[in-house]
Amino acid sequence: MLEEQFLLNNFREFYAGHSVDVPAIGEREFGIGSFGKKIAKRHLSFPSQNELNSFLRETVPLFISYSVAYYEQPTATPMRRKGFLGADIVYEFDADDLKTDCKQGHDSWRCNSCQERGKGTLDSCPKCGAAVQKEQWFCPKCLEQTKKHVFRLLDFIGNDFSLREKISVNFSGNAGYHVHLRGNTVRFLSQEARVELLDYLTAKDLDLGKHGFGESGKMFLCPLSGKTSGWGKRLLASLFALFEEADSEKIAALGGIPYARANELVANKELVLRTMKEKGILFSISGRKNKQFWLSLLTHLVEKNALAIDRQTSIDISKIIRVPETLHGGSGLLAKDIPLQHLKEFNPLDSAVVFSDRGVKVFINSSPKFYLKGNWFGPFNQEEAELPLYAAIYLIARKSARLVG
Repeated sequence: MLEEQFLLNNFREFYAGHSVDVPAIGEREFGIGSFGKKIAKRHLSFPSQNELNSFLRETVPLFISYSVAYYEQPTATPMRRKGFLGADIVYEFDADDLKTDCKQGHDSWRCNSCQERGKGTLDSCPKCGAAVQKEQWFCPKCLEQTKKHVFRLLDFIGNDFSLREKISVNFSGNAGYHVHLRGNTVRFLSQEARVELLDYLTAKDLDLGKHGFGESGKMFLCPLSGKTSGWGKRLLASLFALFEEADSEKIAALGGIPYARANELVANKELVLRTMKEKGILFSISGRKNKQFWLSLLTHLVEKNALAIDRQTSIDISKIIRVPETLHGGSGLLAKDIPLQHLKEFNPLDSAVVFSDRGVKVFINSSPKFYLKGNWFGPFNQEEAELPLYAAIYLIARKSARLVG
């Protein structure tokens, strides 16, 4: 296929001048993919970095992934014969898991049953109820929102778990970020412990009572500042911030109370905050809705602070995931390693673009307006255009365009 060969030629040229380094490479299982298929073959291994890089330059897989687990015999099948030696933890954050406003501008859907179509992201057709086919794109705004979850995870890891050894972050090459935790602290954690960690981070079945929030007679209590940690500390800080903001409409909406009652709370903001800080009591509102009000606020704050982590990636110890510093065959972007001190200013749609500006003529089936390397392109619909190589590769890799001439 002309387009696949075009990608292979350009990927080969990139790998000719780029080296990849994988920790504990000899104990990892690898998998490779082809045009439109992320995993076409797995149970591969490479004894050295040189052999891996030679493979990338000669075979040029469009996707290459490695195991989070370490094995005695990475190539053995079935899985139980590999000889499990422990595993890293990789937390994956994808923009397509977040509900961002920008999706209404760049995402679309089509119903395979009734052919209805529209903008944004839906799970089912509003006309006939059938499942829809989604077309998802990513912009600086939704990727920036995704990065905020990475920072929040780093806060959890450092402050709640005190896990500071061997943390690395890389762009996934397409929709988000991967956070890798390595070292003996996590390597030998059981499957059950990994699930417990994930449940904690995502606030699954979070018990507010165990974190200092609950009823005592007619009062609703909160933990005292300085005497709580983890979720208790995090929710308390969020409550403080909510009342410091003093937005009566927001408090009324989140707490399910009339605006006038919320306005009374805001008018008594200093007393509300002092009662929380000094006595561990959440200020009682008039009427019978005190408990429901505070539970509604806390439920919102739990959801706001919970991390949108890809669950399957995080707990599946036989999972293989994109090798950092390799190209993503569905975008042509680099799964770039990001030094933690540079994460704040990192923009993948600038920094993960590796191909040149030389012009390439393509016929574009359809695309919304999209951003790459400081430029906006499109929207396009059944039209020919000359684009920089990096933008042409991006559309071809997504199967949204084909070569002309």
